[in-house]
Amino acid sequence: MAGEVTDVHTIGLDAYRQTSAAMSRGHLHPEVEFNLLLAGTAWYEIGARTIELRADGLTVFWGGCPHLMHTEGPVELIWATVPLGALTGQPATQSAVSALLAGGVLHGSPREAAHDRLLMSRWVGELSGGPRARHQVCLLEMLARLARLSATGCMDVRPRTVYSPAAERMLTVVARSYTEPLSVAEIAERADTHPTYAAQVFKDAFGMSVWHYVTELRVAHARTLLAGTSWGIDRIAHASGFQTRSSFYRAFRSGTGSTPTAYRRTRGQDVLHTPGTPSTPACDR
Repeated sequence: MAGEVTDVHTIGLDAYRQTSAAMSRGHLHPEVEFNLLLAGTAWYEIGARTIELRADGLTVFWGGCPHLMHTEGPVELIWATVPLGALTGQPATQSAVSALLAGGVLHGSPREAAHDRLLMSRWVGELSGGPRARHQVCLLEMLARLARLSATGCMDVRPRTVYSPAAERMLTVVARSYTEPLSVAEIAERADTHPTYAAQVFKDAFGMSVWHYVTELRVAHARTLLAGTSWGIDRIAHASGFQTRSSFYRAFRSGTGSTPTAYRRTRGQDVLHTPGTPSTPACDR
């Protein structure tokens, strides 16, 4: 595993260039995701929507919504992830974060595709083995790119009739606070929704219960910490929102088929989008 990451805002900061077939299973993760298709045809199921990856433009969405990539044969792409914590509290990205957490998708324009290809290729090189100082530079570039994207009017916020506003509000509440002590009643209250109604509309929209979603997002957060830090298991469990070591182990084994220690040893270096990698189930639709 790489050296210790001490800045929590760079845990989950990553970039890869790869040739890949479609994902065998959907998943989720607690980072904003940048995608740039270089060759081939690919699209995502994100919740109940289909988002095409365009060869002439960047596509950005929040990975905390279950998503599954499909392709027509092999594709080549560059993708990068930036942790949500690095984006919150930044005035320049505030509108983008709010829209992304509510299910919006940002698109770059064709005239910016060459720039995005150069920029993301740089991220791949510098995040894969460059000095830590360059990681901070990459983070600043991601923040700037996201801010510019949100300022150009390229946000896809088309209504989704299969989602209710209540389900989207709950998704946003969970996205901002899943590592905090939470209950379904508290989530519903913050989303201004009755708890019984909230549970049903969330399951209808995302194919899983509210609490299952919270747990899966916490497990995804823990996977990121296991791969990116040398923190102890108890520290990772607490930082991911679990109140006890035993509840963390149960949830982690259920979600990944592995213990945290075994995952760190054998799977911590896996590329997030490698086909066939065990991951969070997609919505059953």
